[in-house]
Amino acid sequence: MNDLNIYLIMLYCANIIWLAAFATKKVVWLRSLVVLGNIFVLPYYYFFLGEPMWDNIAWALIFTAINLFMLLLIYLESRPIILSDLEQKIYDRTFKPLKPKEFKHLIDHGSFNELQPEVGLVTRDTHLEKLMLVVEGQAEVVLKNGDQVDILAGGFIGEQSFITGENTSADVATGREAAKILSWNSDSLRKYLEKKPHLKETLELILTSDVIHKLRDMEEKYDEIKHSNDLNIS
Repeated sequence: MNDLNIYLIMLYCANIIWLAAFATKKVVWLRSLVVLGNIFVLPYYYFFLGEPMWDNIAWALIFTAINLFMLLLIYLESRPIILSDLEQKIYDRTFKPLKPKEFKHLIDHGSFNELQPEVGLVTRDTHLEKLMLVVEGQAEVVLKNGDQVDILAGGFIGEQSFITGENTSADVATGREAAKILSWNSDSLRKYLEKKPHLKETLELILTSDVIHKLRDMEEKYDEIKHSNDLNIS
């Protein structure tokens, strides 16, 4: 068998591999087979006609590079999400309805703050630019009628204003002990959620369930406001 026949065989093999690539339903297999087919066809482009077919070689290399890059992105996106101990605690307590990857992206858009006791967080009848979550410690809410209730770890602060866009209805401060607060800029978070419809819908359900729990607890004259981690949201 001469060299020319070998190069023709490699060309036929490349065509068969490309055919298999377009027949598969899996994107990873499609891109992998396209790359493999390009590798098989390169010797034909370089040697078969005596002089290399540089245009064909260049396009084959470009397609190979694009597919290898996309395979890398697929690999990076499919890696399991590793949460820190604190992130895992927050996820288990409040954000179970979210996928771990959605939660990780959401929490990365926020910032953690260690606050001293009795630090003001919200002033009544003002525009609130943050959505906050009590991570450790607690926050104290003073209602218009003077009643005071507590938001424990896992409860949101400013969720009603975030949902409705209206001014705040109560004063809120950290409790008698230091607290850790996770906060998001409301405008930035809204812009991010607009690009993530499923995340936006699920987060709105989490926030709404948190509001419902607070209203129920106040109606029953509880002293502590609980959060929504025990609601089954899917």
